[in-house]
Amino acid sequence: MILDSFRQDVRVGLRVLVKDKSFCFLAVVVLGLGIGGATTQFTVVNAIVLRGFSFPHPEQLMSVGLIDPQASEANNNFGRGTIPTYQD
Repeated sequence: MILDSFRQDVRVGLRVLVKDKSFCFLAVVVLGLGIGGATTQFTVVNAIVLRGFSFPHPEQLMSVGLIDPQASEANNNFGRGTIPTYQD
């Protein structure tokens, strides 16, 4: 019963696509853009968020920032240190 209804829907859909070429072209373009956009988003999220960046030596990565000497330690985003400390 469900399969018969599906088969009838597909038949009507194909008939409409064959009759109206511009609608068929528009449907193919919209589907292509949608699939391409979803694939691009997944690729970016998978590469950056799920797997993370792949660096050759991740233990050597450092963050550099400015420290406000008048702010408390909790308000400073980076640990204290000087350039010679990081030049090892």
